Amino acid sequence: MSEELEDALVDASTDVLADAPIDILGDPARLLSADREALRDHLAASEDDAESVGGEVFLQAEAIFGGAEVSTAEFASWLHFAAKATGHEEYAERIAKAEPGMPWRTVWAWWRPANWFLAHPSLNGDYYQVHRRLYEGRELIEVSDHRGPLWLDAETGQRVKVQVLGEGPLAEAPVSPAVWDAPELSDWDLMAPESWEGAVAFAAEGGRTRYLVENAHGIAVLETDAEVLRGWPRGDGIDPTSSEDPPLEAEPAHRRPTGPLTAARVDDAFGERYVVRLPESALPPELEHPGSRRHLREIGLPTLWQCHGAEYETRTADAMRAPGAGDLSEDGLPSGVTAADLMAFGTCDYGELYLHRLDGSVHIWSRLDGPTDKTLVPLAPDLDVFTRILEAVYRYSNACWHSYPVEGGQEYVAQTFLDEVNELAPGLFDRKTSSGEVWSWLYAGITELGVDGF
Repeated sequence: MSEELEDALVDASTDVLADAPIDILGDPARLLSADREALRDHLAASEDDAESVGGEVFLQAEAIFGGAEVSTAEFASWLHFAAKATGHEEYAERIAKAEPGMPWRTVWAWWRPANWFLAHPSLNGDYYQVHRRLYEGRELIEVSDHRGPLWLDAETGQRVKVQVLGEGPLAEAPVSPAVWDAPELSDWDLMAPESWEGAVAFAAEGGRTRYLVENAHGIAVLETDAEVLRGWPRGDGIDPTSSEDPPLEAEPAHRRPTGPLTAARVDDAFGERYVVRLPESALPPELEHPGSRRHLREIGLPTLWQCHGAEYETRTADAMRAPGAGDLSEDGLPSGVTAADLMAFGTCDYGELYLHRLDGSVHIWSRLDGPTDKTLVPLAPDLDVFTRILEAVYRYSNACWHSYPVEGGQEYVAQTFLDEVNELAPGLFDRKTSSGEVWSWLYAGITELGVDGF
């Protein structure tokens, strides 16, 4: 960053000499006193600085909370939250040290930052529930959706493995009497997303109160200190207008999983209980493609996948077999492919899915009206690409249905999804092809429909 820019960014009241280089983004104390508009303009023009830790924290803070002019203490709360949500713990500690007067601080945030396209968190519409539970003497936050429950340690926000015995849920955590007289977070005048109004106090000790916040983008535990808030303005409550209309000059960098598809990643995306892996002894002997056998054995497939009207299920091992007589007609098969080359492995609303026994390619015997009806349509070159696309639909669903303003809305996010798939398998989603036509029906739930399916 240039010395001239640093001079422009630092508040005129600072006593720092103009000729002393200042790493504003690397120093939270300097960032708190920076000219935010000038910094915003700089980050819009400098990708390297925008992707630095300080740049990312600043841009995420404004993407989540907006560009309103607030006190240094409240802005520190925003930066602290953004640092926690993006996993920059050391930077968060430095923010807290630089501004001990934050009206609220973030204990932990299991949160989807803007332009991050992840399988979790993804708290869409009314399709999830949040509960406080007890397990082996500690309190957990349980989050459940169609993929099943997952658990977060109430103290740290870390994911916890839970062995649930029987069919019933874990015991509800009791409400501590200490919070009965705790103030509502919305008692204070704060600029924050609307979900801060619904923050629920669940722990209190020594003047400190902890609140659980639920939002379409995630779960967070916030803490206030009565001594710090003594004299803080009250009466107007939470004002969400800043978060609803943030600056759009600069946006946070896009983040998504990279590298090979792993069993852990598949479990995380689809829910461990909804993933099937087959031991070598259970794999169909007629499946000769080594990569497909390895995928079914080591990586796995979702047993159930849903995207509004579209639903896919993987067949059980004993039902993975060659098509029966009359299942496929020869005139619907492409040149060079026979029914004996195929093995049924799954089904969806729009047709039966087949795996080519020899080359591992994935196909569907289409039931869609129109030119693809009763024809074998290629869906993916292999199970890896097929599984990645199903995962991508889940990863982009929250951003499509619950976009941050800086993400540009459903249409823009949908194009980002389509671009990612085109990078993975060029031309596969081309609507002029039979493959692209069939896939468009499978992913339409996130690109064309709202979270409620309309």
